[in-house]
Amino acid sequence: MDIKIIEEAVEAIKKGGVIVYPTDTCYGIGCDATNPLAIEKIFRIKGREKDKPLPLIASSIEMIEKYVIMDERAKKLYAKFPGISVAMRKKGLEIPDSVNREKLAFRIPANEISKKLSEISGKPLISTSANKSGDPSPYSIIEVKSSLKDSLIYIDYFIDSGTLGKNPPSTIVDLVEGKVGRIGAVSEEQILNFLGGRL
Repeated sequence: MDIKIIEEAVEAIKKGGVIVYPTDTCYGIGCDATNPLAIEKIFRIKGREKDKPLPLIASSIEMIEKYVIMDERAKKLYAKFPGISVAMRKKGLEIPDSVNREKLAFRIPANEISKKLSEISGKPLISTSANKSGDPSPYSIIEVKSSLKDSLIYIDYFIDSGTLGKNPPSTIVDLVEGKVGRIGAVSEEQILNFLGGRL
C-alpha cells in the first residue's frame, strides 16, 4: 500500500472531493460522509435515487459510536464477523439525512486501503459501488470508467489496485428493524445462531 497515494486521496476527501477506491468487494465511490455537497455529487454521478440510503465505512468502533446509538450486539457482530455491516439508530446531525434519516449502516472494512482512508481522514466515508445505478459491480478501474463515462469529470481521485477478486457483498444486519437486510458473505442462520436465535 503506497501511503503517498492514500494521503493524496485523503486530501481530495478533505476538500469535499469524490474518490474511487478498492473495497472488500468491488470498487467503491465515496466521500466524507459528513459533507452534504460531496454526498450530492455521488447521487448525481451514480444516477442514484435520493430515497436509497448510502452505506458507510469507518475505521473503528470508536468512530462509529460518534454517529449511532450502539449496543453490545453490534460490538459482538463486528468482532465475530469482520466486514459485516450493521444498521443502527442515528444520533446527532453530523451525517446528513440524505445518507439516511433514521439509521446508518456502518462497516469496518477488512480492505486496508479503505480502512486507512477513513482512519487518516478522521471521517466516516460513503462506500457505494462505483458504477451507474443498475450496472454490474465494477472489479477494475476500466469497468468503473466505462460505467461512469459521462461523470468522470466529477471524480477527483482514483486508487487503482488492479482487478479485484469477486467477493460477495457484506451482509447487512438491521438492529433497528430486527432483521437481516441483505444476505452476503455471512448467512442469516449464522447471525441468528450467534445472537441466540433472534435480533
